[in-house]
Amino acid sequence: MSQQFVGINGEQTGLGFTNRDQGAKVEEDQGLIEFKIITNNGTHESMKMLIDLKNIFARQLPKMPKEYIVRLVFDRNHESMCIIKDNTKVIGGICYRKYPTQRFAEIAFLAITATLQVKGYGTRLMNKFKEHIQKQDVEYLLTYADNYAIGYFRKQGFYQEIKMQPDRWKGFIKDYDGGTLMECYVHPTIDYGNISDLIKEQKQLMIDIIKKLTLNDRVYPGLDKQNYKVENSNSDKPAVKPESIQGILESGWTIEDYNELKKQKEKTFMISCQQIIDTMRKHKSAWPFLDPVNKDDVPDYYDVITDPIDIKTIEKKLQTNQYTSKDLFIKDVKRIFTNCRNYNQPDTIYYKCANELERSIDDYLKKLKDEQQIPGVSKKIKKTSSK
Repeated sequence: MSQQFVGINGEQTGLGFTNRDQGAKVEEDQGLIEFKIITNNGTHESMKMLIDLKNIFARQLPKMPKEYIVRLVFDRNHESMCIIKDNTKVIGGICYRKYPTQRFAEIAFLAITATLQVKGYGTRLMNKFKEHIQKQDVEYLLTYADNYAIGYFRKQGFYQEIKMQPDRWKGFIKDYDGGTLMECYVHPTIDYGNISDLIKEQKQLMIDIIKKLTLNDRVYPGLDKQNYKVENSNSDKPAVKPESIQGILESGWTIEDYNELKKQKEKTFMISCQQIIDTMRKHKSAWPFLDPVNKDDVPDYYDVITDPIDIKTIEKKLQTNQYTSKDLFIKDVKRIFTNCRNYNQPDTIYYKCANELERSIDDYLKKLKDEQQIPGVSKKIKKTSSK
């Protein structure tokens, strides 16, 4: 069993990371997808793939000028790694430029076609890219990420702290306003193509070590349920202090660690919700739902729809921390579509847009984790006098 550990990025080695990579890896092993390095070499096949990839970048990166995307994708100093599905269809890729003398590469664009996101292709693409770039004697990857892409790149081992010496990269890459420069160290010996298997081995090794160091056979008495009753409450402060329960402190639990975990989960929850909002906003059928309905344009709308909602309003509520659980967020998103169907007839373009947009984000909503809540704080326990 390998005992090599992968970096220090805890998110990179999480269960979600390994599952996403493993799922796409199975498709690769079965020949359903493949990864190809494409350059502008003038051949018909390469030009077609670059055009398909350019179109994906243009759709998924709407804030990026299309002329700029075309210029870089077809620039002969740039290369692209494409994901090919069913031998012919480009479903995503990375456009990048190597600087061999400086031993780093800059990622210009990265995207997966909208209908195939959250299936692990993005994670697998990055791992295959690292595997390829590693063989080119590249030591670091650099990229400018917007606010919505930072979370993805963090999960792939990128950091905002730049450790590469400035004279190696300054003057070589272009600065982007509104973007965050991120860096990833490409370890020379890590097998990125099989990294999910490596992480599983690491986890099992840690479990075996922990089993030897912990006293799992020690059993502590729990709370006397006859003296306590549980009531539903929105309070985030349990009536019984966890540290007062026998065995809690002995397990290594601290209130400081708990509070830090809570902050991290709240941040992750907000990022996930924001990604869903961004996905909705970029969809071709989102235009009727981007802003509140104008009463001057539709005079009777607010007589019929008494609880209106739209994408802009949902985003404002998210930014002001009004969503304390995924159920509240999903309820508002779903209300966009129910309101539309309640007001409009089935044969209208608005009704059809609601159905199409709802179908496009249904998987995202199903996979949204209730990160905002942490076990133990959504209920309030009150001590009662025993009779």
